[in-house]
Amino acid sequence: MIAVDAQMAMFIYLLIWFIFLAILWGRELWRDKIYDWALSEGKICICEECHYAFLIKPGESVTRCPRCDEMCTVRKR
Repeated sequence: MIAVDAQMAMFIYLLIWFIFLAILWGRELWRDKIYDWALSEGKICICEECHYAFLIKPGESVTRCPRCDEMCTVRKR
């Protein structure tokens, strides 16, 4: 049988907890990276007629509003 004193048992217990927390933290960072999405001002268009905000594909300069079907131009900011 392996003899372990109280100090060594406490060290092993804390070490296991730190490893467990590091694994959970790494998993959370990985999940944030996979499921992360961000909007930018250039991808949002606001219709001047009905003031409806909607997403557009990057690189589009002219699009139609999904609500009122009005032509909208995307301004560069």
